[in-house]
Amino acid sequence: MRLVGGVAVILGILGAFSSLADGNLVGIVLSAVFLAGGVFLLKRSGDGGRAARPASVPRDAR
Repeated sequence: MRLVGGVAVILGILGAFSSLADGNLVGIVLSAVFLAGGVFLLKRSGDGGRAARPASVPRDAR
């Protein structure tokens, strides 16, 4: 998911600049959708290192 999200973000950014140069509103909206979807996929795929740490401390360790 990380690779697909990164590619979607790059395509969204390139599409936005290309559509802004042409003044194409549909292209701008489509590139915003690609950008938002890519950010969502990148956010979803990253665990932020939380998998290595326990969610809570056992009771006898307190």
